Amino acid sequence: MNIKQITYLAAVIEHGSLSAAAKDQYVTVQTVSKAIADLERELGRRLFVRESRGMRPTPFCQEFGEKALGVIAGFDSLEAFARSYGERGGLPDRLRLALNTPAFPGNEVVRENTASFSRARLGIEVTYELATGEAGFEGLADGTYDALVTVGAFRHGDVECFPVGTVPAGVMMGARHPLAQKDVVSLEDLARYPMGLSSWFDDANETIVEHYRQQGAHLNFVELALADVVRFLGEGGIIFTTGIPALGRADPSLTVRVLAPKDAVPVPICLVCLKGRGAMMRSVVEKLRLGDGGLPFLK
Repeated sequence: MNIKQITYLAAVIEHGSLSAAAKDQYVTVQTVSKAIADLERELGRRLFVRESRGMRPTPFCQEFGEKALGVIAGFDSLEAFARSYGERGGLPDRLRLALNTPAFPGNEVVRENTASFSRARLGIEVTYELATGEAGFEGLADGTYDALVTVGAFRHGDVECFPVGTVPAGVMMGARHPLAQKDVVSLEDLARYPMGLSSWFDDANETIVEHYRQQGAHLNFVELALADVVRFLGEGGIIFTTGIPALGRADPSLTVRVLAPKDAVPVPICLVCLKGRGAMMRSVVEKLRLGDGGLPFLK
């Protein structure tokens, strides 16, 4: 039995279904289902009655769940103590970051440059991985990462979000795409082509897509799995990204174009940490911002 199993159990009791619990925890339905099945096997008791309209806790599960809430609260308090112990001048001994975006060409260069900048500015060891989709939040929740770097403000009740700067919205496409001949593109230009949509990121973040949906932009969004991005771009599709020219130079088969001034929107870049670690993260953000105006990939 572990704290993640108990956390998922409490979420299923609260929401009444595996899918709703998975969405609340920003993990897959399979992750929650396996955790419940493993817990039932360990306890030797049935925890839920599967019904057509959801999951109904057994009497044992109801009582077990009430005790579990106390365990979760106690664990959170203990974890907060352990993480804060030994911090120097508001900073941790090391900082483990993860870029929580879909994979993109050249992300290794972006991560290494940012890690080097952060090490020099903070004076501590900094590691910087790529954690796409729900893997980012899972890593934050289980302590693999101290903070996520997100494009857009991350929405979840268990986290705090600290903007470190903004970047303009842009689009990525194949280097031979008809729009690649333009220096800037408009929403009217984009309306003629399929626009890739990653449902997980657009559920979790205040993304570029959300900005344009709120503006009532008429764009042809299509669901896109992360594994299909390269194929999609090669077939004439387009995806929203940040308007950073360096991204378009990372792969000669792709290019990035900024949006026309009338259609451009600023996109926040955020450091996201679990609640209870906000004081430490504020210290990190203040030191990263001093003098240079933000992280190096914002330029």
